[in-house]
Amino acid sequence: MIKQLEIENFRCFGQSTLSGFERVNLIGGQNNSGKTAFLEALYLNCSPRAETVMKLRGITEEIMMTFPERAWDGLFLNHNNQANAKVTSDVDIQQEKPSLLLSCNFLSAKSKYPEGRLLDLVKSNELDNDEFNAFNNIFTNSENLLSILNISFSTEKYENMSLILATKGRYKIIERNGNFQQISFISATEKAPAHYLAQQYDKSYFKGYADKINEAFNIVDPSIREVRTLMSGDTLYLSRKNQRPMSIALFGDAMNRVAHFALELINNQAGILLVDEIENGIHHSHQKQLWQWLFALAVELDVQIFATTHSLEMLTAFKEAAMGTQYESEVAYFKFARHVKTGEIISIKREIDNLDYALSRSKEVRGE
Repeated sequence: MIKQLEIENFRCFGQSTLSGFERVNLIGGQNNSGKTAFLEALYLNCSPRAETVMKLRGITEEIMMTFPERAWDGLFLNHNNQANAKVTSDVDIQQEKPSLLLSCNFLSAKSKYPEGRLLDLVKSNELDNDEFNAFNNIFTNSENLLSILNISFSTEKYENMSLILATKGRYKIIERNGNFQQISFISATEKAPAHYLAQQYDKSYFKGYADKINEAFNIVDPSIREVRTLMSGDTLYLSRKNQRPMSIALFGDAMNRVAHFALELINNQAGILLVDEIENGIHHSHQKQLWQWLFALAVELDVQIFATTHSLEMLTAFKEAAMGTQYESEVAYFKFARHVKTGEIISIKREIDNLDYALSRSKEVRGE
């Protein structure tokens, strides 16, 4: 499990060391206190790929091809892409510390992109001549600035690097995927496509976890009796007693969201699940039971969960679901805040008994 994360010059983080993480971690704090940026840093550290970068906020193909010189600014503190961003994780079951390094390079069209400089940037990807020539031809014919994001990842055992290259009107990804940890990131507003949920359900079904998925659906709607995919595989169908199956899209956003992180949890065994604003769409009356379901399955499947919240109801449900149970030592709440002197982001950890004490006395523990 991840026990500590060191973040430098990434998003809103200057230099922070956040530690003490458990099996299930709920993170609160005021707006702009780094909650989502923390999830993104962890996501990139565990999955240091171009695809991961492309999933982050504000980074789209259109932005890359329209403003290549500014495409990566949002990844760096104060938009300063001249200083590298770094994320290092500390895992309690191994000695190595996986480290991610993000850096930007810019090549001027006036220099005609000297082949030596290009080759230096891509040689660690071991491109053959045909790959390099194809890459070189795309950008040497452009009159625009070439912006290159380097995604470097290293452990004590190996190194891996991916590149995203962009100039006006075009971009290219050069990537060599390594053997990275299983991780899934669900954003605050993400709605999973119906066909994706159907595919994920089939995976969980063949793993023998159909009953667990049904339990998750019943938390939101106890009237659900059956879950299935049809031959087309284009959607997930739910049915109530004495009713014909209907697409999950007709059951509301809460059902989609619960289905999404329930399926990601089951299909990423021994991995990590990240959920931003986990309360979104979930009625407060279902939240305690949902946490109980998550606690049990996270332990059973060896999955570590990091979730953020702005909801006092969700935080209270989190505490009530863990208090006095076998999972009490497996979970913790973290409040993110700015240090009064340095301005850097810090985390304040509360075990369940301390969280209960603070909540019962209306102490400030929630995220606004």
